[in-house]
This record gives sequence, C-alpha cells and structure tokens, in this order.
Amino acid sequence: MRYLILGCGPAGIAAAKAIRGKDKKCEIVIATDEQPPPYLRPLLTDLIMGRVDVAGIADPQAKDLADQGIGVRNGKRALKVDPAGNRVIFADGAEEAYDVLLVATGGKPEIPAPLRKEHPAILPFDSLEDTLRIADRVPRSGTVVVYGPGFLAIVASSALRKRGNDVVWFQPDTPRTGYPISGELEANILDSVRNTGVRILDGQDIAAVREAGGEIEIESTEKGGKIRCLAVVVATERLPAIGFLSGSGLKIGTGIIVDDYLRTSVPNIYAAGDCAELFDKETRTARINFGWRSAIKQGRLAGENMAGAGKRYVREESDYLWVLFGPALLDRIR
Repeated sequence: MRYLILGCGPAGIAAAKAIRGKDKKCEIVIATDEQPPPYLRPLLTDLIMGRVDVAGIADPQAKDLADQGIGVRNGKRALKVDPAGNRVIFADGAEEAYDVLLVATGGKPEIPAPLRKEHPAILPFDSLEDTLRIADRVPRSGTVVVYGPGFLAIVASSALRKRGNDVVWFQPDTPRTGYPISGELEANILDSVRNTGVRILDGQDIAAVREAGGEIEIESTEKGGKIRCLAVVVATERLPAIGFLSGSGLKIGTGIIVDDYLRTSVPNIYAAGDCAELFDKETRTARINFGWRSAIKQGRLAGENMAGAGKRYVREESDYLWVLFGPALLDRIR
C-alpha cells in the first residue's frame, strides 16, 4: 500500500504518523512545496521579534519522520491530481502514484489588487521565507503598515510594535473563513492592541500604493487618507490552497468538501486541515475548521481512516477557537 500526502504542515505530519502507527510496512511519502524543514507557523511572530531563531521554531513532530520510514519531498508543488490514474503531477514534471491520497495543503494568503505589485517594501506574511524577509528588510523603528482582517494581522501588528515600529493596522473587513471576532471579545482584543500603541483603521481598505521619496505612500479608501511608511506587511486571511484540484472531479466549496470521516467525494482521497471544508449538521452549513490544533486533530484522524479505522470526526470549538481568539491571544498581544 502506498500513501501520498500533499503538505508537510501539522495535518500532513500527524496523518503520516497515524498511518505508520496502524501499518508498519506501507510506503508513506509527504510532498510539500516548501523548501525549509517543517516549522511551527504560530511562532513566526516570535522570529520577527527576535525572540527565537529559525532552529527555535522547528516542528518537533517532524524530527523522527525519517526514522519512521516516512519520505519527505521538498520543493514539490502539486499541479494536478488525476484520480482516474491514482497519481499527482507536480510543477517540475515529476509524478507520484498513490493508493490513498491526503490533501493537506493548508491555505495561501489572498492578496488585494493594490498590494499585488512587485515592490521590495510590500511584504507578505505567510511563510518562513516571508518572515525572514520581513525581519531583514524592516528596520526596528519607523512606520510600518499592516494590512488584513483577523488573527494574523493582530499578531503581526503586535509583534512589529514590540519590535519598536510605529504600526498602522488597516483592518478592512471580517475574515471570510473561520471565526470573525465580535462583541465583547472583539472589544477586548482591539483595546489590547491599541494599548500597545498600534493605530487601528477599522473598516478602511487600501486604494493605492505609490513611491514617495524613499518611502511608500498608502492611500486609504477614506477620502484624503494617506500614510507614509517604510513597508506594508500583508497579513491577510489564508484561503484553501486547492487551485491544483481544478478538473479533478473532487467536490469543492470554499475548501475541499469532506464527510464525517474526512473523506472527499473520491473514496480514496481525503483532506484535512485548513484546506478541508466540513459540513456542520447542527447549523446545516459547511465551514473550514482552521487552526493549528484543529489541523493536528484532523490529520491524525484522516491518517487513521486512510489506514482503515473508520472513525468519525467530532468537531469541538475548543480545538481552536480560544487558542486563536481567547486568553491565549490576549496574552500574546499585551
């Protein structure tokens, strides 16, 4: 039996280990589009602040993958999934066959049109490479604009402020996926961010970005609103990274639609983590159960089911909600 896993984040690694726990003789391969070894994405802001180095954010889950006979292929971007042929075609022309496939590709940031231009001062904040670029290019003083709704923009704003920068946070709208913060919790979080000295432009978007005498000028959608800054850190929401599944025949919503067993509409293909969209029977809606803890739980269960366990996934709010938006977040931004 050959298991192929796309994505070497928390869901992919947890799935691989779960499969190995049930099948000692099978072949397991993880293919990831990232070059660095697996790392803890929630600690990227600590890297920006200089609290840890790259070695300090290594994912301990990944340390014994080779010892368990789990292969990892780095720099492999999936281009197409061929369910009829049980194979995945990659951007470099290589192919990998599978008996059972897990898609655990996570999400990628959705960049608004004014910030898509190539410019050394427009800095996406998503990966380890992005984070190292921010730490290298953004001085520890001067004004930095952070753009984006939700969790990632909150922690990016707080990290840059603690680093010594004056921070202006454009908070355009609530995220399309996951939980938007609201009510008393939203007020507490925004107050905590403001108390660190971050200026919040609530409900404002970026209309244009221009060169301005060695800096860049941000034009707000609010009439007359202009801000000069050294850099724009784009910390927008991450949407499921599933473009390569076009034409595959898998049922797709915002993410990959899965059942209670994390199985897709193709019986030998599963999905887990930030790219998987589960149907909630209580609310009669489908949603992405995003977050690090949720990804590990889903990955572990998907791996067990790929190896024949037949377990249902039980969604719990505590898997991620308070980890992201509750006391733990307040502790990080104070």
